[in-house]
Amino acid sequence: MPAPRRPHALYRSALLALLFMSASTALTAAPADRPPAGTDVDQTRTVAQWQQPAADCLAVAFEGVTVRLDRQALARQAAARPARWRTEAERLALIEADRAAALLSAAADATDAHGCAQRVEAPLGAAAQAVVLAALENGNAAVYVKEAAEPVPAVAIRYLGSRCGPTCGRGHIMVSVPGAQAPFLVQEWWVA
Repeated sequence: MPAPRRPHALYRSALLALLFMSASTALTAAPADRPPAGTDVDQTRTVAQWQQPAADCLAVAFEGVTVRLDRQALARQAAARPARWRTEAERLALIEADRAAALLSAAADATDAHGCAQRVEAPLGAAAQAVVLAALENGNAAVYVKEAAEPVPAVAIRYLGSRCGPTCGRGHIMVSVPGAQAPFLVQEWWVA
């Protein structure tokens, strides 16, 4: 019969697991300061982005805009997938890991002008798009207009929701670069 584990060893392993999961969601977790879903809202905020892409980056190409993400951080996020979940934090870590894995699996080997070794072309699946949106909301991307030499300093993120009744309404999140006439990324946020 194996020897029982000491309580401090159990606490230490649980604490390490929670720290790893919380650190691994930093890239892809949605920010805490989103307006509440399911309400009338029209709010735009400006989010500063990286001024240099990560050394090992993944380029996500939209029409006229390329978003460069840290490929190693995405790989760590995908590898942090818990086998099972028992808590809400573990459930969210599972979702975020699956989303990161979806974006990585959509990537093809193709070096771009800024040295990113992998590229993904839009349109993206919902899971992959959620990763890109979360990175933009958290300022964890380098954003280039066309093939500009320098990234834009910030993006505008607009939260637009309209509630027309208890079971009627819709919200979207739209991301655009300064001076653009239309957003390069639109994601459905909520539906009632």
